[in-house]
Amino acid sequence: MKVFLTLIFFTICSSAVASDLEDLAKQGYAVVDKTYVSGEFEGCDFDKQIPLANGLIFVCSVYSYSYSYQPEVFILKNYQYGDVKVLINGQNYNGKLYRR
Repeated sequence: MKVFLTLIFFTICSSAVASDLEDLAKQGYAVVDKTYVSGEFEGCDFDKQIPLANGLIFVCSVYSYSYSYQPEVFILKNYQYGDVKVLINGQNYNGKLYRR
């Protein structure tokens, strides 16, 4: 039973990420990098700096709480407009990326 519930949880999470990626792809975004948060992720807070394993720092411009350890990060770019989106653990967060 425990294995079955775990499988359902991962299927739901995977489809949520796939859905967000699919929606952004329809808007002209493409994945330009895949990385993860270095350490714990406790959501976003205004001007909070989140170090990424690829050497970038994501600075939040919104507030949203969630918790996970080293969640997966997708960096997407709209090649027509140059706009960048960041999906952390499948959720789109507003902010800016900087080099360390």
